[in-house]
Amino acid sequence: MWAADSDERDHPLLSGMPGFEIRSKSAKAFDAVALDPDYDLHEAKGAKYTGPMSFEGKVTRITYAQPGSERSKIEIFRNYKAAIEKLGGKLISVPPDADVSGQQVFRIEQPGKAPVSVLLKVPYESEYYLTIVEHQAMAQSVQAGQLAKEIGSSGFATLYINFDTNQAVLKDDGVAAVKEIAVLMKQSPKLKLSIEGHTDNVGSAADNKKLSQARAEAVVKAVVAQGIDGKRLVAVGRGQESPIADNRNEAGRAKNRRVELVKQS
Repeated sequence: MWAADSDERDHPLLSGMPGFEIRSKSAKAFDAVALDPDYDLHEAKGAKYTGPMSFEGKVTRITYAQPGSERSKIEIFRNYKAAIEKLGGKLISVPPDADVSGQQVFRIEQPGKAPVSVLLKVPYESEYYLTIVEHQAMAQSVQAGQLAKEIGSSGFATLYINFDTNQAVLKDDGVAAVKEIAVLMKQSPKLKLSIEGHTDNVGSAADNKKLSQARAEAVVKAVVAQGIDGKRLVAVGRGQESPIADNRNEAGRAKNRRVELVKQS
């Protein structure tokens, strides 16, 4: 089940079933994948899926097909389950019964490597869909000059700083963004900013408000650590109250999870 290093068609982590060919394939350096609770998730014996509903990172989507396949759907599922377990992964969705048509969700965590989510859907014996998400933060490429331009033209600038779920600890891309904020403020000694945290609408409004405040405070603290006077900064948690995109889909929710730098008089 492991793809050979020389096989450029399969994902390096997992190959296709013997005899199956790739019908379509796409790969994006950063994308979001969301599960539909009404159609994707399998429930059995009173068990309910409690894992993540959305996944972000490097996303590879592959459709495998073999017209007239003699493989059963359960055989395809069990082959991938065994291969993923050998990689140290496990099934985190509800174990299926004889029907494996729904989305199966696996998680692979290996020491020293970013975690990987594997989504497997086997709707037909002759065709199945494999999605591999290599979790990583979106590269933060903003520069101080860009921030200055946005603030000068509209009075605020938007940053997409990634945090782990329900956490307010800055990750590597957030640290890079903080350094650019500090450069901006050093270049403009009179500039004062309100650092405002925003979330999507997943969870309660009160919890989101509290979380966004903690994240805004984490950014302020990190900027001050870069040598900026704390009196020039204020942290504000807006929670889910000011969405800029549709919260009904993951692409919209990703846009709503943001930090805004708002110019103060």
